[in-house]
Amino acid sequence: MPVDLASAIRVIVSRQDGLLTAQQARSVGLTKYDVDNAVRAGRWLALLRGIYLIDTEPYDDRVPQRTWWRAALLAHGPGFCLVGGTGARLFGLHGMPVIETSVEVAGSQITPRHPRPTVLPQLAAGPEIVVRQVMIDPSEIEIVDGLPVRRGDLTVIDAALPLDRKRMLALLDSALHREVATIEEIELAYERAKGRRGIARLRPLIPLADGRAESMLESFVRLDCIDGDVPPDDLQYPVRSEDGHLIALGDLGWYKRRRRPLLGEADGRSVHELPEAVFRDRTRGNALAAYACDTVRFTYADTFRRGYVAAVVRNALAAG
Repeated sequence: MPVDLASAIRVIVSRQDGLLTAQQARSVGLTKYDVDNAVRAGRWLALLRGIYLIDTEPYDDRVPQRTWWRAALLAHGPGFCLVGGTGARLFGLHGMPVIETSVEVAGSQITPRHPRPTVLPQLAAGPEIVVRQVMIDPSEIEIVDGLPVRRGDLTVIDAALPLDRKRMLALLDSALHREVATIEEIELAYERAKGRRGIARLRPLIPLADGRAESMLESFVRLDCIDGDVPPDDLQYPVRSEDGHLIALGDLGWYKRRRRPLLGEADGRSVHELPEAVFRDRTRGNALAAYACDTVRFTYADTFRRGYVAAVVRNALAAG
């Protein structure tokens, strides 16, 4: 490939997460034969019709999540943006399932005709590309990390509706914590979404949303406690020494009408099973005991035993 042609392609794909469209290939002088030959030789990978990843070597046959997002947008052109769960992932919100099975997009050029989304045919293994049949006003689109996405408050509502209650609350908490939307903006977005499937389950959770929650597990633990009628008195409860030095922050705290505060700790597996974290948690636990604090600890597995977290907290409160 001539140096000037390769340079022109690099300029384009550097702005598009390594992707080139068929139209862009033609604009720099490549023929259909050139493109087909690059795909057959394995130098390029066709993700969608007319969308090519031009350098597959760094990815070991696993196309990055962001590349699929960009491919879905390039396949539709200007006016389209990421929506729903995909938008929530771009904003970095907690609450979404670990595995992304679909990339959701919608655009200002869509005229809704059918309630069901359409699925774009794929040419490579990856998440489904789902086109939501909803009209997006151009004023609702913002740019986050170089990608167009529906505005934060609207994305929160769109992403929450298919989720279960625990994940709904985690999503709301995360949106407030990351300042993607304010509670007032979420309230207005909710009013706008009335009548949509799943919206009735979301309404009672909005007043419970709290931006102090720092992880999805904290949200899960808190909801079980609320359901079990033992809601925490505070989040990120500070434990201080007699001279005012901060010893620790408890993820959840119960202290009203108690001689000793009870702290609830959410132990995420990815952090707290590391050896250095185990040592740090043990040291921290000893310090809390020295300052007259009781502690209960919970993992993700605990939150999937309905009522278990609340029962543990209730028993601990009764014992204190």
